[in-house]
Amino acid sequence: MKIKYLSLAIIGLMLACNNPSSTDNSKKEDTTTANQEKAVTPPPAPTKTGPVLGIDVSHFQGDINWQEIKAARLDFAYDKATQGEDYKDPDYLHNREGAHAVGLIHGGYHFYVAGDNPDKQAANFLSAVTYEEGDMPPVLDLEQGGMKPGINTKTYQQNVLKWLQTVESKLNVRPVVYTNHPFGNQYLDHPDFAKYDLWIAEYEVDTPQIPNAWKNEGWLIWQRTERGKVEGAVGNVDHDLYSPKANFHKADME
Repeated sequence: MKIKYLSLAIIGLMLACNNPSSTDNSKKEDTTTANQEKAVTPPPAPTKTGPVLGIDVSHFQGDINWQEIKAARLDFAYDKATQGEDYKDPDYLHNREGAHAVGLIHGGYHFYVAGDNPDKQAANFLSAVTYEEGDMPPVLDLEQGGMKPGINTKTYQQNVLKWLQTVESKLNVRPVVYTNHPFGNQYLDHPDFAKYDLWIAEYEVDTPQIPNAWKNEGWLIWQRTERGKVEGAVGNVDHDLYSPKANFHKADME
């Protein structure tokens, strides 16, 4: 489904009024001690009125023409960096350079593989990414494709949280969790997940369903379609909408 940007603009303005994530995030952490424990470098806030639009890509998109991506009125791009304990996407660094060259905000994500060692997965990601102030925050991709038979949910949650805590500590920025509503409710019901902003995936709906752990937080990024087309990229790409919440990570910056 090809995204029509005028429609996205209207949806973005509606979401600014109706999205539960538009509440003051200072309510997340009510004490000075809690604020001090949070990462001190927040992700970039939107710098324009209206919706902030992006895509996420990997080597499957082939050689991307970033000038055309920018011309399509996109603002940010996420790029797969790593998967599991040792896989590195061969196009990550090239895509990062290309996105930055045309003024797009760039970020990297890791596809988490259940059953793989979380320390090795974090080390793999950290060895591949370059995070600079002003980049999009790192993302951990959690979905059914990364699961294996016989995984214990409690152990899975502990390991995922370990990855998140390790990356946050090393990069001094809090990662974002990418997931969908069914997976989030089944595997990510631990309350500590609410500390991490949500990138929700749900397609062809007016409003995404939020997993229970994030009911009071809302979403930061919404992946609205996985079948979008945009000039400059080969094949379909995922199209994303950045939340217009005004007080984004206010507590982090105080």
